[in-house]
Amino acid sequence: MGDFAGIIAGSIAGIMADAITHPLSTVKTRIQVQGSGGGAHGAVAYRGITHCLAHTLRNEGPVALYRGFGAVVVGAAPAQGLYFAGYETAKTFLGGGQSGIGNFASGIAAQLCGSFVWVPMDVVKERLQAQGQIKVTQTYTGSFHAFKQILAHEGVMGLFRAYPIHQVTWAPFNGCYFAVYEKCKQLCIDAGYEDGHDNLEPIAQVSCGATAGVVAASITNPVDVLKTRLQVAMANPEMFPYKNSLGALRHLIEHEGAMALMDGALARVIWLTPRLTICVAAYERIKAWCR
Repeated sequence: MGDFAGIIAGSIAGIMADAITHPLSTVKTRIQVQGSGGGAHGAVAYRGITHCLAHTLRNEGPVALYRGFGAVVVGAAPAQGLYFAGYETAKTFLGGGQSGIGNFASGIAAQLCGSFVWVPMDVVKERLQAQGQIKVTQTYTGSFHAFKQILAHEGVMGLFRAYPIHQVTWAPFNGCYFAVYEKCKQLCIDAGYEDGHDNLEPIAQVSCGATAGVVAASITNPVDVLKTRLQVAMANPEMFPYKNSLGALRHLIEHEGAMALMDGALARVIWLTPRLTICVAAYERIKAWCR
């Protein structure tokens, strides 16, 4: 499949996956930021995933679960397209999917390509997702308004505030995800769960994606907590009094203890596993149609 077809397939797959799983992303973000400062800043605290969903629906309405979705829709297509194009290109030069190290490196290459769009998209999305839960210095009316205001008051760097830790979060995540995914995929092909053209049967496809998602999301949750807090920090500088990931780590350890690094881990697994399973499954099918 050519690079252009890869971009189209990746774009469609990304939008489909995000449309279904965005509410879980909102839950993940809220649970990860709620404890900053030991809960002394008036943020709404949730007991878990179902409590967060129920409380948000009851007090803010269903629209609150889709705050930031506009940024995702605008950014998903180019970001996901660059992501899969980077993955396929790297995989071609790094063993064609037959090497575990090559698959890990291909996942990292995919992340680096997609992050040029994903990082500012993520900042806008998470600022909006936390709105209504924490006290904010400025209320945004939507994704475009948030983008304009962040750019106007914080400059371009405001949109790339957590760029380094974004890479530390997602590069290992994607490397781990694709290493596990391709290994599971090869095991399924060897076991005969394919159509004769190396296209997995639907159940095998879902199983491979789910396994890879659970492993990768769990391992990288601690850095994701720091990344998320750093990206929403300027929404409430008193609650998030730090300017880099090291400061965020020190503040978290001091006020909440090391276990807080696993805040939102289950929500992250429940969000990312179906999101990536849907995305990769759709991508594989679209890719097969484009051949």
